[in-house]
Amino acid sequence: MVKLLIRGSERSSQVGLCVSASSVFLLGQQEAIDIINHQVKVIGYEWLATCDEAGLSEVDRNLFWRRQFLNPFAFLNAPEGVNIPI
Repeated sequence: MVKLLIRGSERSSQVGLCVSASSVFLLGQQEAIDIINHQVKVIGYEWLATCDEAGLSEVDRNLFWRRQFLNPFAFLNAPEGVNIPI
């Protein structure tokens, strides 16, 4: 199994870590925050339509929502400016 190291030996799937590593991807911190905020907005906006298109049952939608998509763990220690989904 290959493990993706984001910065140093850190591999947590958290937006704060991604923002702190933004320079590795030739992004400024504010640009990284803007990208994260845009992604969160689009996921929230398109969630129901995407679930409909995929034919997901209500049970499956509930299992995915805030577990696989917009999991609160991903936003722990997020930097100021990141719009944390409710």
